[in-house]
Amino acid sequence: MKKILIIFSVTFIGSILIYPTVTNSNSTGSPGGKTGSPADIGNCTACHTSAVQGQGAEITTNIPSAGYIAGETYTITATIFMGLAGPDPKGFELTCEDNTNNTKAGSFALIDPVTTKFTNNNNAVTHTASGNNLSSWSFNWIAPTAGTGDITFYGAFIEASYPIGNNQGDLYNITQESFNEDIVNSTINFSDNNNITFNSITKTIKSVNNTELSIYNIEGKIVLSSNNRTTSLSHLPKGIYIIKSANDNQRILIY
Repeated sequence: MKKILIIFSVTFIGSILIYPTVTNSNSTGSPGGKTGSPADIGNCTACHTSAVQGQGAEITTNIPSAGYIAGETYTITATIFMGLAGPDPKGFELTCEDNTNNTKAGSFALIDPVTTKFTNNNNAVTHTASGNNLSSWSFNWIAPTAGTGDITFYGAFIEASYPIGNNQGDLYNITQESFNEDIVNSTINFSDNNNITFNSITKTIKSVNNTELSIYNIEGKIVLSSNNRTTSLSHLPKGIYIIKSANDNQRILIY
């Protein structure tokens, strides 16, 4: 009988040690693919069981109302509205997808790698262990190539330790924000008098009348002057530029 009790005790303790637990913590960041987007499907409730609706969340950005421009960098801020008092841990995951095929769109760049990191094969951003005491996180997004079309940011948020200190019944929020693509003409005719065109494929400017041109970056600094019939801009970094002549000026995009 004593031998049977010993065997039972060992078996019982062993089963406790290897039994999967639902209190597994993601305080170091989302494992990825939990934003609830069409491509991710899954969300935070896969790990945070019995999660209840929180006070909400929002995604803000400096993308203009006209839409994003291909190749440009924008700042994204993900914020959760706290529903609990105290230093409860919080977390998020945010991704971006195009609205046509639901494929990942653009790329992310970290502003603060101490509080944020990449996840889901660098297709999303999440919090770190040092960032789970925050309620707002900021990072950059580099817009995709021209022709991608409308896009949507998807974010999922958790406010944990509610109500009993594990990952059951935490406060859960999900939100999304959509933007159009602002189309910049790839070939621009400035005027009949100047006969100037920009070819976005060859990244060259052609001027029939050898009109003197000045090229400025988006900060208003001159980067090139030319009075040649053909001027190459292939050496310039990707971005928005302003071309000015004696009679006109126009914005172009190099990508």
